[in-house]
Amino acid sequence: MKNFLNIILAMCMGVGAQAQFSHAFNSSSTFSEVSSPWYSDPGCFASAQGYGQSYYDAVSGGIKNDVSGNGSWVVFFPVMDLQSGYSVKLTYSSSSTDNMMVNSVASSGTVNNGYSYTSLAAAVNPTTVTLNVSPNYINTQRLYLYSSSTDLTIYSVEVINATYSPGTGCTVTNGGGNTCADADSDGVCDDVDDYPNDPNKAYSSMVLPTNFMYEDLFPAYGDFDFNDLVVSAKREAITDADNDLRYLVVEAQVKAAGASIAQGWALELNGINPSDVVSVNGSEVSGNVMALGVNGTENGQTHAVIPVFDNVNKVITWGGGSFFNTVAGDPVGRGDIITVTIEFAKSSNLTVGDLDYNFFSFRTGDRSHEIHEIGMAPTSLADVSLFGTMADASNLNNGETYVSVDGLPWAISSSGSDYAIEKADIVEAFLKLAGWAQSGGNSYQDWHTNTSEGTYRNSAKIY
Repeated sequence: MKNFLNIILAMCMGVGAQAQFSHAFNSSSTFSEVSSPWYSDPGCFASAQGYGQSYYDAVSGGIKNDVSGNGSWVVFFPVMDLQSGYSVKLTYSSSSTDNMMVNSVASSGTVNNGYSYTSLAAAVNPTTVTLNVSPNYINTQRLYLYSSSTDLTIYSVEVINATYSPGTGCTVTNGGGNTCADADSDGVCDDVDDYPNDPNKAYSSMVLPTNFMYEDLFPAYGDFDFNDLVVSAKREAITDADNDLRYLVVEAQVKAAGASIAQGWALELNGINPSDVVSVNGSEVSGNVMALGVNGTENGQTHAVIPVFDNVNKVITWGGGSFFNTVAGDPVGRGDIITVTIEFAKSSNLTVGDLDYNFFSFRTGDRSHEIHEIGMAPTSLADVSLFGTMADASNLNNGETYVSVDGLPWAISSSGSDYAIEKADIVEAFLKLAGWAQSGGNSYQDWHTNTSEGTYRNSAKIY
C-alpha cells in the first residue's frame, strides 16, 4: 500500500542525447580479432574470429567485409557505457538491400538476446540511418554490428548518449568529424547539457508541481478539511555526465494554513543514508525545532531527512482574516518561495531512480507528531504510540500506516491545485475522494482533476 495515494506524475526528463562517441573510418583504423567471450581488447574496434574480417578500402573510403570465414560480418565497437536512451547511427553505402543487426556483449562476455534488426535500403552514395537498438541493455556494454552483406561499406559510426574512454594500443578516435562545444569539459555537448558551465551538472529531471494537503489533528478526524497545511512543491533532480545523482532541488510555497497549530514540513529520502548528503541549503529553520547535523540533515534519522521549514507562520505573509487562504472572501496572503538544494556525494553512486520521496508535516511545538500519506513510514523520530488510537487504524507490521478506521488518510498529494474551504469536509468538496482512497488508489484517480460539478466536486466547498 506504500504511497498509493500519490497521483502518478509525469517526469519531464531533461536528459538530451549527446554524441559522445563517433568515429569516421580511415586508413589508420585498425581491428583486433577476438573470439568468445568477445570481450578482449575492450578499447578497440574488433572483428570476430570465424567471420568476415574488416578492412579499410581506400577506393571507397570506408571499411568492408573481406568475406573470409563464414562470410557474415561482425564489427565490434570499443567498450563504452551506454546510458538510457542511447542510439546508434551508421553511415553506409550498398548496392543492395540488407538487414543490419545491433546487439551487445556484457562485461561477463555474455551475448545479449535483445538484438534488433534495421532494414538498410540500397544506397549508391553514403547514407546515414539510425539503427534499431534494444533499450534493455545499458551501462558497460560492447556493441556490435552483424550483417550478411558482401557489398556493404561502412564510413562512420556514432553512438549517442554514451560515455567512451579510449583503450590502449588502438587508433580509435572519438569525434571523427563530429565534434561539439563542451564549455565545462564534462563530455556532454553544450547543446544538450542542461548546465553547460558546471562540470558537476549535466541533466535535469523535473517533477511537475504537486499539492500536499494535511489534516493536523491526527489521529483524530478533526474537521477533515485538509487545509490545515497546503504546500505546493516542484522538484528537480540533477545528474552529472555519468548519470550520478548530484543535486535535488525542492521549491516549495505554502498555499494555505487553516489551523491554529503551527506546522513544519520536511522530506525523508527513503533508502538514502544521511551520510550520502554533502549539504542542505535553503531550509527555513529556527534552530530550536529540529536538531540538524553539519550537512543540514536531521540528526538521529536512519534515512536522510531534509527540513523545508519548521514553522509555517514564519514563511507566509498574511492577507488578513482568521486563517491563511482558507476562508472565501478574506484577503489573500502569499507564501514565501522556499528553495532547498540538497547536494549528494559523487561517491554514493546514487541515481534518479533512488529517489523515494516521503514528504510529511510535523508540529512546530511537538516534532514527534508527524503526518504522512497512507502507507508511508514514520521517520525514526516519530511518536508511534499515536498509531491505533482514536480514529487511526495503522498497523506497522504490514505497512498500513496513517490510515483511518474508514480507510481514509490524513495527508494527500495530488497534481490538482485547489483544496477545501475552512471547515468543509474534504469528502463533501471532492466527491470521489473517499472512493479513491478506500479503493487503495485504484478507482477515481481523477478525483482532484475532474471538474464535473455535482458528480466529482461541490464547488461551493472548494477554495
